[in-house]
Amino acid sequence: MLVSELLAIDPALIVVEATANWHLATVAALSGAGLSVAVINPRQARNLARATGQLAKTDPIDARLLAHFAEAIHPPVRVLPNEQTRELAEWVQRRHQIVEMR
Repeated sequence: MLVSELLAIDPALIVVEATANWHLATVAALSGAGLSVAVINPRQARNLARATGQLAKTDPIDARLLAHFAEAIHPPVRVLPNEQTRELAEWVQRRHQIVEMR
């Protein structure tokens, strides 16, 4: 539903805050549909909110703030690696964990 609604309005850029791994499915769905997505650190959004005096935190305020961030900063579009690359990265990360445990 989100993808079809966004495809209908054809945004130039969608800005999403990184939220542990919760944002990955959304970014994958949007990117897979051909939409441009930028993932930013939530701290960047909070810093902009503080700088503009927007201390309240609600969904409508956050949406306006992220739109303003996109216009002002032009964050880079996030290109997701393919499934094989993601799987390899997970194996490499696990190897590093095991080496550290040893």
